[in-house]
Amino acid sequence: MTERLALVMIVRNEGDHLSACLNSAKDAVDEIIIVDTGSTDDTVSIARQYTQQVYSYQWRDDFAAARNFALSLTTCEWVLSLDADEVLSKTSSLRSLITNSAYTAFHLPLHALKNEDNVLEYDRFMVLRLFRSYYRFHGSIHEFIKVDTPAEIGHAQLPVIIHTPVQALERHHRRNRNIRLLKHALKKNSADPCLHYYLGTEWLGLGRIDTSIGLFRQALSQLPSQQEAFRTATIRHLIHCYKNTGRLDEGLCLCLEESQNYSEYCDLFFDGGVLFELKEEYGIALKWFQAAVQLPEPPLSFFHTDGTNSYLAYYHLGFCAEKLGLYKEAQHYYEQALAANNAYYYPLYPLILLKLTHQSAEAVLDFLRTSGHFACREIAVSMAELFWTAGFPDIALSCLEESACGLPASIELLARCQFYTGKAECALLSLDDLRHNNHEPAADIVIDEISALLLLGRFTEARQRVWGLWRNNSSRDSFWAAFSLYKKLAHNRLITLPSPLAAAALLALAERCTRNRSAYNSQKDFARIVTTITELLHTRADYWELLINDLNQKEAALKQHLAYTFSACRDLLR
Repeated sequence: MTERLALVMIVRNEGDHLSACLNSAKDAVDEIIIVDTGSTDDTVSIARQYTQQVYSYQWRDDFAAARNFALSLTTCEWVLSLDADEVLSKTSSLRSLITNSAYTAFHLPLHALKNEDNVLEYDRFMVLRLFRSYYRFHGSIHEFIKVDTPAEIGHAQLPVIIHTPVQALERHHRRNRNIRLLKHALKKNSADPCLHYYLGTEWLGLGRIDTSIGLFRQALSQLPSQQEAFRTATIRHLIHCYKNTGRLDEGLCLCLEESQNYSEYCDLFFDGGVLFELKEEYGIALKWFQAAVQLPEPPLSFFHTDGTNSYLAYYHLGFCAEKLGLYKEAQHYYEQALAANNAYYYPLYPLILLKLTHQSAEAVLDFLRTSGHFACREIAVSMAELFWTAGFPDIALSCLEESACGLPASIELLARCQFYTGKAECALLSLDDLRHNNHEPAADIVIDEISALLLLGRFTEARQRVWGLWRNNSSRDSFWAAFSLYKKLAHNRLITLPSPLAAAALLALAERCTRNRSAYNSQKDFARIVTTITELLHTRADYWELLINDLNQKEAALKQHLAYTFSACRDLLR
């Protein structure tokens, strides 16, 4: 006889998440039971698109009671319990778990994503979510299935439950509700270390780190070594609190102490490396990160952050190696981080900077193309910003053309790169498209636009853009910079700049015209702008001093850049 599986959920105001959850699990279960505890949005109507077994329950500040009511409604032998802000992956493995199983319940891995926009980084917990339907929940808050015989609980690697963060306002509301319920539960059972741990995590989420530290310490002092899931989570949360409050030595003491108990727990060695890195003891940090990458992933019962023994550790190894002047090693570590997780793009930025010390910008662009990094728009835009800052608008333009990203900030950068590679008409069209989408470009972008119009001899349009800056009170200094440029180039009249900030805006324009390394910079147009700016700064002696100071700063920055470049080259090529 084939045993049947039911998805059983309690929900409230989950209209934004419920469809994704149900779509992920509906084909893997025989029955869906949803109990609503008082929704005021479209949660119930969404639920009824998937099942007719939608029920109401009067909320009584007791999660176990609500879940047990839902469990009483199923006729299946097995239950899968999910929250609405979770989705299930690899669902095909569910049937193999419950078929002729020697277990009556299973822990499944839950991957808690760090934030809404980044699906790469997550913490892994094991949660008991698959069990025989005769079991019941206990506890009014952070409820759990009680299995009297631990040998009846299996640990499965699949399927994985993926938890997506909710919006900040809803998260804040849930934390305050949970704190109230946890305080009430602690009055009944003040000796329960798990309740202290849960209360610590809620206060941590609200930024009350000092309160969290006391609760985590209390939980850790009471948790037996056999409760690895809670102990390892408590240890790492406590280290996190010490790190964020600058109590680095206390965090290191905890790492050293617990690494004796968990000698193959890679997360502890990663955390120790981060703490030494923050203390700027990069040589010692290197050793801790190297220890982390030599260790396997911890047992499923351990709290684990993905990447602590691979791409995250390699990234930090690269950073520490750079700080120590070991540029060849740093490049190798950054490459290992990308090889371990090609979608984790943070090592890419310092890696590209290192490559630019001994490779041409075109060669680095080819590397980005062939390695497939432009498949991610965010990476393409980030690399465009890097090349623009490094003075390669033509290479930056190629990156943006690879990404086809329509975000306003990337279109502004696109227009800027087009202008500084001699494609002024294209730049003007890009900014027109931006305005048609009700986004006004930043003032410094408008100054670039006015420069393009002036160079093209389109003086009437340039004048309109100049007065557009005047209408925005926050752009008055930019207006005077653009107005002086317009008067000189369109009417050959020099005016005195009224403020140092206006002069600074012109200096920034001159820098953009002179720093870029594209072939178009040899054209006379940018030299004409720079000459005009020099004449305008001559109108007042103190503005001329601004120019001298600016040139001195550029000289110092260039010397620093050359020192970095050649020291990096020496190390990379040895």
